[in-house]
Amino acid sequence: MLDGILDLLMDRSFLSEIQFAKSRSGTRIETPSEKPAQKNPLVYSILKKELQTARTLIHSGFDVNSTDENGRTPLMAAVTIDNLEIAKLLVEKKANINAVDHQKLSAIFYAVITNFYRISKSNEATAMAEFLIQKGANLNVKNSNDETLLNWAVKEKSFEIAKLLIKNGAPINQSNDDKNILARLIRTIEKNPDEKEQTFIKLLLNKIQDLSYKDSEGCNYLCLSIKKGNFPITKLLLEKGINPNEKDNESRTALFIALEEREFEIAKYLIENGVSLNIRDKYSHNPLIHAIQNRQKEILELMLTKGGDIHTKNNEGYNLLAIAVENGDQSIVELLLEKGLNIDDLGSVNMRGKTALMVAVENGNEPMVKYLLEKGARVDLTSGKNDYSRSALMMAIQNGYTGIVKLLLERGADVSLEDKKGYNSLTYAIETGNKNLVELILPTISSINSKNRYGKTPLIYSVEYGSLTLTQLLIDQGSDVLLLDNNRQSAIFYATLKGNFAIFKLLSEKGADLNTVDGEGKSLLIHACSRGDKNIAEYLIQKGTDLNTQDRMGKTALMFAADKGFKDIVKLLLEKGADSKIPNNVNMTALQYAEKNGYKEIIKLLTETK
Repeated sequence: MLDGILDLLMDRSFLSEIQFAKSRSGTRIETPSEKPAQKNPLVYSILKKELQTARTLIHSGFDVNSTDENGRTPLMAAVTIDNLEIAKLLVEKKANINAVDHQKLSAIFYAVITNFYRISKSNEATAMAEFLIQKGANLNVKNSNDETLLNWAVKEKSFEIAKLLIKNGAPINQSNDDKNILARLIRTIEKNPDEKEQTFIKLLLNKIQDLSYKDSEGCNYLCLSIKKGNFPITKLLLEKGINPNEKDNESRTALFIALEEREFEIAKYLIENGVSLNIRDKYSHNPLIHAIQNRQKEILELMLTKGGDIHTKNNEGYNLLAIAVENGDQSIVELLLEKGLNIDDLGSVNMRGKTALMVAVENGNEPMVKYLLEKGARVDLTSGKNDYSRSALMMAIQNGYTGIVKLLLERGADVSLEDKKGYNSLTYAIETGNKNLVELILPTISSINSKNRYGKTPLIYSVEYGSLTLTQLLIDQGSDVLLLDNNRQSAIFYATLKGNFAIFKLLSEKGADLNTVDGEGKSLLIHACSRGDKNIAEYLIQKGTDLNTQDRMGKTALMFAADKGFKDIVKLLLEKGADSKIPNNVNMTALQYAEKNGYKEIIKLLTETK
């Protein structure tokens, strides 16, 4: 009789089965091949719900542990269609409950998956799972994705079946990887979890003994919950005793995470429940700094009330007031001043310490500058040593904030202050090349010919920075073109060194001395020839400068040109009568410099001149 049934089944035209499960994790029950020769008659008849045929095959002795082309047993097929009667019959006939298909799915796994996808149509899947568990189903089984039954159920939020599995001893993964069940669940639950989600998490928390989980970033359960913005779950975790002051890999606690994720209600709850407020992360920030950066005045005020250190500073030496100003929130600035912070605190002078006023100036926040000045901020303090000890006025000028410059000048800012480089406010204005700023500063200085610690005048700086317009302006305002710096160099030396012929010519026309020498005895012609500057050299020669002036080492302009390989300059000097036979202090001539460097054309010029 069995052979006849098999022949009948194998002769049929087989219809493809419905692929009923498409797990988001990649686990699914595959549609079998269309080839009739690969079909298992018993599996096929059960899946097609030809149950009388299936019963006949079972009672006729068909192998209840045989498989189809996908490795599925008749029991798996019975579970797939939620037929508890056929499943019981197969188990009675010694079907292997723990056999697995090609995807490593056992009958109990099919029951869990079926429960998820068909729960709206049938309640038998839960009953099926209970039956299989009762009959000894292995709850440790893993699919081809290395997922356990419980992991799969929790991932798909099939909480009733998950509870059943836990009740019957399914292991709860507590490892420090992505298979950790509680961590996986927290990551999938959005804000405002429903009652089922909260109830199941409570169940897990009651079952889990070790709450020390951390992911690869050092984030614990509490951290994960806060990142999802899940306030109810966060409360549950805190009630369970997870330490809110535990740090992640960047030394951030739960409060840091809440503030960074802008979960401010959670942050308030943590503060009110006594978390540490003065812990620093790896960037030397603490929660108060984060509150300011997020413009959370209410939270900042709460932290200050609860013992937050108002005198804390960041790793650049900025105090909370400077940080608040940098962030541009005047209400927080007002709060901190009311709480007693010193408006003129420089932070760490040895670092980049700046006052609140300096920070406002650098940010170009004119309303904030005005507010701080009205509150009595001092205008003439200077920043930390690593910031070149600049004043607020210097910062405003350097950034081209004309409106702020005017405000500071109205408040009496001292334009004569010098920074670490010896620059004053006029120097900074000249450096910007901004004529309007220079014209703003000029009326406030005591003398247009004043020198800094290096002996440099404003005119020298304007020449050094290459501004013909500002050089002309300063000369028109009375700048002395003959003044020397500490190296005995006047403005025209800087024009020569920069190769700026237009400025050089202007200074010459305004009375600059063309025959002067600097502290090393070098003349303008020597500097021009050393640079290979033919324009300036020709101009000087035309003006009758001495061709044979020697510096302190006895070198002439011709020697410098020969040493540097400037053939055209050598030729010019020789044509104009420079003496090639003059030796320097070690008896070297221009020819010997050329020979030393192998300049054949220059050697030829100098030899022919002998």
